[in-house]
Amino acid sequence: MDNEAYENSINLLRNLDFSGVDVCLISKYWDDTDIMNFYDSGYRKFGESRINELIRRTEKFPKDIEWHFIGNIRSRDIGKICRHAKIIQSFDRPDLLPKLEKYPDIEILIQINISGHENRNGILVENIESVIEKIEMHEVKCNGFMVHPPMDSSIEQKKHWFKQMNLIFNKYPKYTVLSMGTSHDFKLANEFGATLNRLGRRLLDKT
Repeated sequence: MDNEAYENSINLLRNLDFSGVDVCLISKYWDDTDIMNFYDSGYRKFGESRINELIRRTEKFPKDIEWHFIGNIRSRDIGKICRHAKIIQSFDRPDLLPKLEKYPDIEILIQINISGHENRNGILVENIESVIEKIEMHEVKCNGFMVHPPMDSSIEQKKHWFKQMNLIFNKYPKYTVLSMGTSHDFKLANEFGATLNRLGRRLLDKT
């Protein structure tokens, strides 16, 4: 990332800091130097979707970084994820709860398939309550929800889904995290109560 893009990124992030919205920086778009530049500027939450890079980077970078896993969860990778990440933002497989409960330090966010499209990852809205009951039965730490509408959604569709997700979030006052909003739609998501944005590609932009 060149200096101009980095300075613009820092300005954007500081504006979000002032607004009260937290940020998880999606590091798959950057090399190791870029990550350390953001770290040196005070940012501590980074997201990875690749298992091998998650392991390499957690072993290489400062230990006070809070790593978030944002990729698809496979049963065979549970141990690796839980030993190297603090939070799994992409939890959508209740069948893996018996394995997750063996790692008491891991935290999860429930990924919601807010559009209901069959080819999308996430828990369907009508199944949220039953999934929460299973999570509580297995005593796995859950702090909230993550949602990622389809990339080709219209603004009006996103407004509808973000509003719906905000209503769901408010039904569970013990949850504190609503991870909603990426490089494509974070400003809109924040209008509807997002507490955490996932930003990566937007921070490469020089404009």
